[in-house]
Amino acid sequence: MTNSDRSTDTFSLNLAVRAAAGELRIISIWQALGRYGAKAKRTRVHRDGKKRIDELIVTFESIAPAELSPIVAQLNAEPWVAGVVTTSPREVDRQSLKLLAKPELT
Repeated sequence: MTNSDRSTDTFSLNLAVRAAAGELRIISIWQALGRYGAKAKRTRVHRDGKKRIDELIVTFESIAPAELSPIVAQLNAEPWVAGVVTTSPREVDRQSLKLLAKPELT
């Protein structure tokens, strides 16, 4: 398998977006997903009251990681976003989001 073959392989992936409590902009996230929003199979919203963080997880059943890369970059550039990460559905790990969180919101 070549590197170019890997970029087109599709997987089940989660896109997790975190923001400070009350700052999660669901519509903005769906706008960033654009045409890939149609590939979403499940969504979950979670609030961590102790850490004052809101999180939206979008699960895609079959998508290439390369398709989500520009979306992750776009969302990470938003000032209201604390962190964005993609994982396999079995790897959803809130600590991985902490690693990508913007320092001012952790």
